[in-house]
Amino acid sequence: MAKIPPHLDKGWYMFFVSLYLHIYWVLGAAMGNLFGTVLPFNLKGVEFSMTALFLVIFAENWLKEKSHESSLLGLGIALVFLLIIGKEYFLIPTLIGIWLILTMRITKLETKLESLK
Repeated sequence: MAKIPPHLDKGWYMFFVSLYLHIYWVLGAAMGNLFGTVLPFNLKGVEFSMTALFLVIFAENWLKEKSHESSLLGLGIALVFLLIIGKEYFLIPTLIGIWLILTMRITKLETKLESLK
């Protein structure tokens, strides 16, 4: 989580960061669509870079967390859906499952995080 300066409102800060990232993503996708047909690229190995990116993000969050409960829940749910559904279609059910379980447990997780501070 970003360290928000105390003089800034956390809600507005997160809103504008999310808005910026969304605009950046939409513009990047549009430019990629426009220039992708004109400029030929060899995309061999791109899938590895995305996997590496998500592993680095996960590792950084793991090191910052005091309680790894949410990370372990995410890994466990992903593994369960991978075994049940298979690698072709497990992503969407995994995301929905993680969202549902974390939403149902939000008060417990918040109290646990408060006690760790």
